Amino acid sequence: MSKSKSKKIGRDRLLIIMKMFLGIFWAFYSLRFKRIWRGHDWEEATRRSLYKSEARRFRLTAVELGGLLIKLGQFFSTRVDVLPQDSIRELSGLQDEVREETFADIRRVMEAELSCPIEEVFVRFEEKALAAASLGQVHRAILKDGQTVAVKVQRPGIEDLVRIDLKAIKKVVGFLKRFTNWEKFVDMDAIYEEFSTTVWEELDYIQEGKNAEAFATNLSGDSDLLIPAIIWSHTTKKVLTMEYMEGMKVTDVAFLDEAGVDRKKLASHLLQTYIKQVLVDGFFHADPHPGNLFVNRDGKIILIDFGMVGTISPQLRDTLVEMVVAMVKRDYPTVVTYLREVGFIRPHTDSESLTRALGIFLEHILGSGKELIKANLDSFLVDLEQLLYEQPFQIPANFTFLGRALGTLYGICVGLYPEISFLDEARPYINELTRGQHKLWDILKDKSLSFMNALVELPPLAESTLRQAQRGELTVRVPLQSLNQAMDENTRAMRSLSWSLTFGFSLLAGAYLYVHNEKNLALILFLLSLGALLLGLKNSRGRGTIRPPHPVNRTGKPYR
Repeated sequence: MSKSKSKKIGRDRLLIIMKMFLGIFWAFYSLRFKRIWRGHDWEEATRRSLYKSEARRFRLTAVELGGLLIKLGQFFSTRVDVLPQDSIRELSGLQDEVREETFADIRRVMEAELSCPIEEVFVRFEEKALAAASLGQVHRAILKDGQTVAVKVQRPGIEDLVRIDLKAIKKVVGFLKRFTNWEKFVDMDAIYEEFSTTVWEELDYIQEGKNAEAFATNLSGDSDLLIPAIIWSHTTKKVLTMEYMEGMKVTDVAFLDEAGVDRKKLASHLLQTYIKQVLVDGFFHADPHPGNLFVNRDGKIILIDFGMVGTISPQLRDTLVEMVVAMVKRDYPTVVTYLREVGFIRPHTDSESLTRALGIFLEHILGSGKELIKANLDSFLVDLEQLLYEQPFQIPANFTFLGRALGTLYGICVGLYPEISFLDEARPYINELTRGQHKLWDILKDKSLSFMNALVELPPLAESTLRQAQRGELTVRVPLQSLNQAMDENTRAMRSLSWSLTFGFSLLAGAYLYVHNEKNLALILFLLSLGALLLGLKNSRGRGTIRPPHPVNRTGKPYR
């Protein structure tokens, strides 16, 4: 392909991406003008439908263009602090919609990297890919010595596409920072830097091979976990050759049952493997979707694809352990302190109201350590989403992949064995890391006693509360922030009404004077009506230019 043609393709791609993002932006932004004559209820109903329809627009464009857009969609499908569930569900389908490159293009990449025809290296090379991802795809082959291998090959021209897409995304970030107030809620620069760094690391297959060997060393004591060996003689930056291991996806329940694999034991083993990576090694596999986790007929786990990894410093690991201990001890002020320390809480937050909200939430989901598993998962996700949006939480950039990894993995484990408990599986590692400083599990055992005490204390407490209400002595605390927001909304509504009346009166009076040939006075009133209209529109926007998405609860109404 000529250089000029390549540049044209790059420009066309950039324009398509920018047009898509601007179209999504305008779909939401234009609601502020349309709501003037359609009403607030219409605006909220339309906004809810846009979450899904615009996510679908992004998904279809990403599938059509390929490249980094698919990776970006997969990335944002994990950001529950940024997007509502309707958008996340739509984007999560990108994992299974990646198109396969033609074998002729794959051959060209391989032969350029290996500096020879593939027939000189492989006895057999299957043209049909075993798996296709956004940045590369995997083929099965047989080496000259008879060893069966899996060969991961980078998509042709993917680096150029990544540069174009990152350039477009950076322009979109700059646009959003300038014309919206989203930066108050989301650190867009940090998310962009994290995403960009991760993508470039994934394009280096030599580093991925080193990651695989590091995991093999860290997990060498686990005989029931298999990691393919890297064939370095046939590995380059764009071609990764590794040992081929036969197995089925960890979510293939029919295969597991037919092979007689104990699903409860498998789920426990899988979860403990990741807990060790996070809490002990500080180096974890960040992309544990079913396409990267397999099980053989002996029930052994096969872990592949080490392009996306995460690290946790010893200091951060200790903080996370202390935070878990504080949660179990019901020391919620300390939990809030740790959350603020690691960046989960935005600056200038009312710690007292946040502590109360967090305490209610954690009491509901943690309980004895089993209650979260027994609770309705959809209800839990809705409550979590409400907490993330209604309270000043954010997911720090360095926690995005940890949250994604643990969330994806936990969903897999619950699918294998619904009664599995994260707290129970983490127990030996927490006990080891705390080294006897905290009697963590004694606290859990004491919960039954606390529950019985609560049953004894509840009747007299309820009676006292009712008597206070009867005497008119019961007080209810209203969060000042919510009260101020309500007052601001009322003030803006009164201002809007005033400007609307001024607009209507000036327009009608001007029209009357114009008809009676008082054109100078009519012109003044027309200008006054125009000014009133502009001020009314400005007032109706509130403090921000455009709001970040609001979640929708099970009644179909937005959370406030």
